[in-house]
Amino acid sequence: MDRRRPRNPPTRPLVLIVEGHEDTRALYALALSATGFDVVAVQDGAEACTRAWEIHPDIIVTDLPILNGNGWQFLRDLKQTARTRDIPVVAVSGYVQRSQRERAEREGCAAFFPKPCLPDELAAGLRQLLDEKAHAQVDR
Repeated sequence: MDRRRPRNPPTRPLVLIVEGHEDTRALYALALSATGFDVVAVQDGAEACTRAWEIHPDIIVTDLPILNGNGWQFLRDLKQTARTRDIPVVAVSGYVQRSQRERAEREGCAAFFPKPCLPDELAAGLRQLLDEKAHAQVDR
Protein backbone atom coordinates (compact mmCIF):
# COMPACT_ATOMS: atom_id res chain seq x y z
CA MET A 1 0.00 0.00 0.00
CA ASP A 2 1.28 3.42 -0.90
CA ARG A 3 1.70 5.59 2.20
CA ARG A 4 2.40 9.11 1.04
CA ARG A 5 3.64 11.57 3.61
CA PRO A 6 1.55 14.68 4.17
CA ARG A 7 2.92 17.46 2.02
CA ASN A 8 2.14 20.73 0.40
CA PRO A 9 0.29 20.49 -2.89
CA PRO A 10 2.83 19.72 -5.60
CA THR A 11 4.01 22.60 -7.73
CA ARG A 12 2.88 20.73 -10.86
CA PRO A 13 0.21 18.30 -9.67
CA LEU A 14 -0.34 15.21 -11.78
CA VAL A 15 -3.89 15.03 -13.18
CA LEU A 16 -5.42 11.98 -14.83
CA ILE A 17 -8.14 13.08 -17.27
CA VAL A 18 -10.75 10.51 -18.32
CA GLU A 19 -12.75 11.89 -21.25
CA GLY A 20 -14.28 10.00 -24.15
CA HIS A 21 -14.48 12.95 -26.54
CA GLU A 22 -11.09 13.48 -28.11
CA ASP A 23 -11.49 17.23 -28.63
CA THR A 24 -12.56 17.84 -25.01
CA ARG A 25 -9.78 15.59 -23.72
CA ALA A 26 -7.20 17.51 -25.77
CA LEU A 27 -8.61 20.89 -24.70
CA TYR A 28 -8.47 20.05 -20.98
CA ALA A 29 -5.02 18.46 -21.30
CA LEU A 30 -3.57 21.47 -23.11
CA ALA A 31 -5.22 24.04 -20.83
CA LEU A 32 -4.29 22.28 -17.59
CA SER A 33 -0.70 21.81 -18.79
CA ALA A 34 -0.53 25.53 -19.57
CA THR A 35 -1.80 26.39 -16.07
CA GLY A 36 0.78 24.36 -14.18
CA PHE A 37 -0.43 20.75 -14.14
CA ASP A 38 1.20 17.61 -15.47
CA VAL A 39 -1.44 15.68 -17.38
CA VAL A 40 -2.08 12.11 -18.47
CA ALA A 41 -5.23 11.78 -20.57
CA VAL A 42 -7.14 8.59 -21.38
CA GLN A 43 -10.43 7.91 -23.13
CA ASP A 44 -12.15 5.17 -21.12
CA GLY A 45 -12.66 3.66 -17.68
CA ALA A 46 -10.64 0.47 -18.21
CA GLU A 47 -7.55 2.42 -19.26
CA ALA A 48 -8.19 4.95 -16.49
CA CYS A 49 -8.17 2.29 -13.74
CA THR A 50 -4.91 0.87 -15.02
CA ARG A 51 -3.24 4.26 -15.36
CA ALA A 52 -4.50 5.46 -11.96
CA TRP A 53 -2.92 2.43 -10.32
CA GLU A 54 0.34 2.84 -12.28
CA ILE A 55 0.93 6.59 -11.91
CA HIS A 56 -1.03 7.39 -8.73
CA PRO A 57 -2.07 10.89 -9.84
CA ASP A 58 -2.69 13.70 -7.38
CA ILE A 59 -6.24 14.10 -8.71
CA ILE A 60 -8.52 12.52 -11.33
CA VAL A 61 -10.95 14.38 -13.59
CA THR A 62 -13.55 12.14 -15.20
CA ASP A 63 -16.45 12.65 -17.51
CA LEU A 64 -19.69 10.97 -16.45
CA PRO A 65 -20.70 8.89 -18.28
CA ILE A 66 -17.40 7.63 -19.69
CA LEU A 67 -16.73 5.98 -23.03
CA ASN A 68 -16.86 2.18 -23.21
CA GLY A 69 -17.86 1.72 -19.63
CA ASN A 70 -19.88 2.60 -16.64
CA GLY A 71 -18.52 5.71 -14.95
CA TRP A 72 -20.13 4.72 -11.68
CA GLN A 73 -18.35 1.36 -11.74
CA PHE A 74 -15.07 3.15 -12.49
CA LEU A 75 -15.57 5.27 -9.36
CA ARG A 76 -16.40 2.22 -7.23
CA ASP A 77 -13.34 0.37 -8.55
CA LEU A 78 -11.10 3.32 -7.66
CA LYS A 79 -12.53 3.59 -4.15
CA GLN A 80 -12.23 -0.17 -3.50
CA THR A 81 -8.54 -0.34 -4.40
CA ALA A 82 -6.16 0.56 -1.58
CA ARG A 83 -3.66 2.28 -3.88
CA THR A 84 -6.26 4.57 -5.48
CA ARG A 85 -8.99 5.07 -2.86
CA ASP A 86 -7.52 8.32 -1.48
CA ILE A 87 -7.09 10.03 -4.85
CA PRO A 88 -9.66 12.84 -5.15
CA VAL A 89 -11.97 12.42 -8.13
CA VAL A 90 -13.71 15.31 -9.85
CA ALA A 91 -16.71 14.61 -12.08
CA VAL A 92 -17.36 16.76 -15.14
CA SER A 93 -20.68 16.06 -16.81
CA GLY A 94 -23.36 17.41 -19.08
CA TYR A 95 -25.88 15.54 -16.93
CA VAL A 96 -26.50 18.22 -14.34
CA GLN A 97 -29.66 17.00 -12.62
CA ARG A 98 -29.63 17.07 -8.83
CA SER A 99 -29.79 13.25 -8.77
CA GLN A 100 -26.53 13.04 -10.76
CA ARG A 101 -24.74 15.47 -8.45
CA GLU A 102 -25.99 13.61 -5.38
CA ARG A 103 -24.93 10.26 -6.80
CA ALA A 104 -21.49 11.62 -7.65
CA GLU A 105 -21.13 12.73 -4.04
CA ARG A 106 -22.32 9.33 -2.73
CA GLU A 107 -19.87 7.54 -5.01
CA GLY A 108 -16.99 9.53 -3.55
CA CYS A 109 -16.45 12.45 -5.93
CA ALA A 110 -14.74 15.40 -4.29
CA ALA A 111 -16.43 17.87 -6.67
CA PHE A 112 -18.86 18.06 -9.59
CA PHE A 113 -18.49 20.53 -12.46
CA PRO A 114 -21.28 20.89 -15.03
CA LYS A 115 -20.38 20.96 -18.71
CA PRO A 116 -19.54 23.10 -20.39
CA CYS A 117 -16.80 23.75 -17.87
CA LEU A 118 -14.19 26.29 -18.87
CA PRO A 119 -10.63 25.03 -18.41
CA ASP A 120 -9.63 27.95 -16.14
CA GLU A 121 -12.60 27.19 -13.84
CA LEU A 122 -11.58 23.54 -13.75
CA ALA A 123 -7.95 24.44 -12.99
CA ALA A 124 -8.99 26.74 -10.14
CA GLY A 125 -11.28 24.07 -8.71
CA LEU A 126 -8.53 21.44 -8.88
CA ARG A 127 -6.05 23.73 -7.11
CA GLN A 128 -8.58 24.43 -4.37
CA LEU A 129 -9.25 20.71 -3.83
CA LEU A 130 -5.54 19.92 -3.72
CA ASP A 131 -4.96 22.72 -1.19
CA GLU A 132 -7.81 21.39 0.97
CA LYS A 133 -6.39 17.86 0.77
CA ALA A 134 -2.93 19.05 1.82
CA HIS A 135 -4.36 20.93 4.80
CA ALA A 136 -6.51 17.94 5.82
CA GLN A 137 -3.43 15.68 5.81
CA VAL A 138 -1.52 18.10 8.03
CA ASP A 139 -4.44 18.32 10.47
CA ARG A 140 -4.53 14.53 10.99
